[in-house]
Amino acid sequence: MRPSYVDIIDQLDLPQVLAEFDPIVIGTPPLGIATARSDIDIACFASDFGRFDRAVRRAFGEMQAFSIRTADHLPDLATVASFFACGWEIEIFCQEIETEKQWGVRHFRVEERLLALQPRLRQQISCLKQGGMKTEPAFARILGLAGDPYEAILQLEDLSDAQLVDLLDAAG
Repeated sequence: MRPSYVDIIDQLDLPQVLAEFDPIVIGTPPLGIATARSDIDIACFASDFGRFDRAVRRAFGEMQAFSIRTADHLPDLATVASFFACGWEIEIFCQEIETEKQWGVRHFRVEERLLALQPRLRQQISCLKQGGMKTEPAFARILGLAGDPYEAILQLEDLSDAQLVDLLDAAG
């Protein structure tokens, strides 16, 4: 059995190593909906991708299956470093956008609020994820959100807690 994601983050000292890049741990482990296939996702900000590249290579370049690539399929360019440690894949996603304003962090914040407002939602999402569904499509399906699930989740961002509760109640 692999250790908890928190133990790995602490063991690798990720907050300290990535401190200059304003790291935020996001994704399914901190939401409590991780599956055996889940990875540890960390969003970062850098105004200089070269500096980020050098820092992660220095810190993690010797880790199992280390790789770093440019993700240019997104509206905003990103550098993604990944590697394996203690049974976990770790993916560090960096953009030239303040960390809190990145789509992944914004999705995470909405999902975190939804789960806090309706804890039983966690089991429903987990069941869909066990079947292979990605996180945002799982939330969108359960909530009955139409259109692109990634954009639909962002549409919930400015809703009040009361409005989110109404949405959760309507979804059953």
